[in-house]
Amino acid sequence: MMKRDAGAAPVQNEKKKAEKPYQAVLKKIYKRVRHRFGWKLLSLLLAVLLWGGLISQDTTLPRPKEIKNVKVNVTNASVLRQNGFIVVSGLEELGTVDITAEVPQKYYSTASQANYNVRADLSQIKSAGEQTIKLTASSTNSTIYGTVTDVSVSQVKVQVEEYVVRTRIPVQLQVTGTVPEGFYAANPTCDPARVDISGPKSIVNQVVRCVAQYDVGKIPAAQGTARTSVSFVFQDQNGKTLDGSLLSVTSQSIALSELIVEQELYPMAEVKVSTESLVAGNPAEGYEVVGVSVYPETVKIAAADISWYMEEGALLFPEGRLNISGETRGTTGVLPLRSKSGIVYSSASAVTVVVEIAPVGETDHTEQAE
Repeated sequence: MMKRDAGAAPVQNEKKKAEKPYQAVLKKIYKRVRHRFGWKLLSLLLAVLLWGGLISQDTTLPRPKEIKNVKVNVTNASVLRQNGFIVVSGLEELGTVDITAEVPQKYYSTASQANYNVRADLSQIKSAGEQTIKLTASSTNSTIYGTVTDVSVSQVKVQVEEYVVRTRIPVQLQVTGTVPEGFYAANPTCDPARVDISGPKSIVNQVVRCVAQYDVGKIPAAQGTARTSVSFVFQDQNGKTLDGSLLSVTSQSIALSELIVEQELYPMAEVKVSTESLVAGNPAEGYEVVGVSVYPETVKIAAADISWYMEEGALLFPEGRLNISGETRGTTGVLPLRSKSGIVYSSASAVTVVVEIAPVGETDHTEQAE
């Protein structure tokens, strides 16, 4: 038999004593892990599979879902105006955002942009200048579509101005085009003739006039009142068109996007002027009247009832006569046209009358010589 080395045991004991406590703990854990390692690994895999099965069967458990291109809704703009402010820039950058929501598995596949609201609440603003608005997000039904946990854009910076009101801004018609042929158009009128505006102080204070664009050539060729909706712009004192996209336009508290222009159309006729009974008195002894003419020979008139003036032989008569007593040569004069009821327009209000006077018999001799 071999003799046991008496000195070996003390050496091993000394080594054990030299080991640190955590090393001994790790050795014990390692031995336990190695003991029947295959069974333990199999148990772990079975546990994971069982957990996955339970999770998939529980439709109420939420899963994170990323939803892109959710529209941002701007709210409480009217409240902000009531507080005396308006956003002039910054909101145009708010197109859509991406969100992450914890959605129950049962509704995971059906959750879409329509089920979530992202809001920029303008009632947060309390003063003018650059302001920061926090965006808030929620689902339309938290039980079905869960809760929003993240938004790709959490806030937006906007520029704010004072919101002011001005009243009785005059409307000015800018007329283009030509009246339909055969008609006379009375002066157009705009309804309303003045408007009230409200919006950013920097723009409202520059407004001098409201200009309505009216093309008379687009009205129908028919007798009666033509009513046309027209657009309008605002101009400053130099005639420069201002940006009106942030202006609200009203008349008697009614919002306006267009103005109404009314214009009366009357049919027209061209009528001859009579040359009869336009002189008074007699020329000097030995002289005679050899011709009477008027200029213009015809006059265009417009009337609501034009039928009489369009009849064959219709005439307009000058008012009064030219006195040719003692005249020995031709004379001219201006006579007003006799007014008739119903006429709303006449291309001439008076005519020039030309009276030709010659010695008695001179005209006959001249004609015979010819």
